[in-house]
Amino acid sequence: MYYTDYVARLMAEHASITFEPDVMEIGPLHNPTVLPGTPPWNMDWLIRFPDGKQAYLYERWFPMKSPPRGGATMGQRGSFSFHYGTTSSRTRRNGFPARDKSNHPAIIRIDLDKKGPHLHFHGELPHIPQAKVKGMKIEDVNPFDFVRAVLEHRTSQADFDAIMKFTVVP
Repeated sequence: MYYTDYVARLMAEHASITFEPDVMEIGPLHNPTVLPGTPPWNMDWLIRFPDGKQAYLYERWFPMKSPPRGGATMGQRGSFSFHYGTTSSRTRRNGFPARDKSNHPAIIRIDLDKKGPHLHFHGELPHIPQAKVKGMKIEDVNPFDFVRAVLEHRTSQADFDAIMKFTVVP
C-alpha cells in the first residue's frame, strides 16, 4: 500500500465512526519515520471511554521486500497490536498508555509481532496462536474492524468471539 492511499483510507474510515459522548481520542496519528510519504510509517490511536476502558491501536509499516518497479515505495504492515481493556494509569511521555500487564489485562488484544499472529482473550496469557483461532485470519484484521467490534461490544455486551466471528479451539 502507498502511504497516500493509507492516509486517505485512514481518514475516511475514521470519519465514518461515531463515538459515545465523553470519549477522548489521541489520533489516529500517522507519520513516516524516515522520508515524507514513504515507508516505514507508524500509526497510533488511543480511545479512552468514560467508564475506565480504553482501546489502544498501533501499526508499523515497512518497505515491501520486493517493491514494484518505478514510482513511490509501497509499504506492508509488519506488526500491529489492537488492545481493548481497562485504562492504564501509566502513560508514556507522548500520552499513550504504557503497558502494565499485571494491573490492566486485556479483554482482547490482537497482535502481529515477532511471535507471529496471535490474540489474547480475557487476559494477558496465554498467547493464542493463529492455529487455535478459527474463523478469523488475525493478520487481516484492520484497526477499523477492531474499533467497530469494540463499539458493538460496548453497546450489546456481546463477547468479541461472537462479534468478530471466531472460535478458540484447544
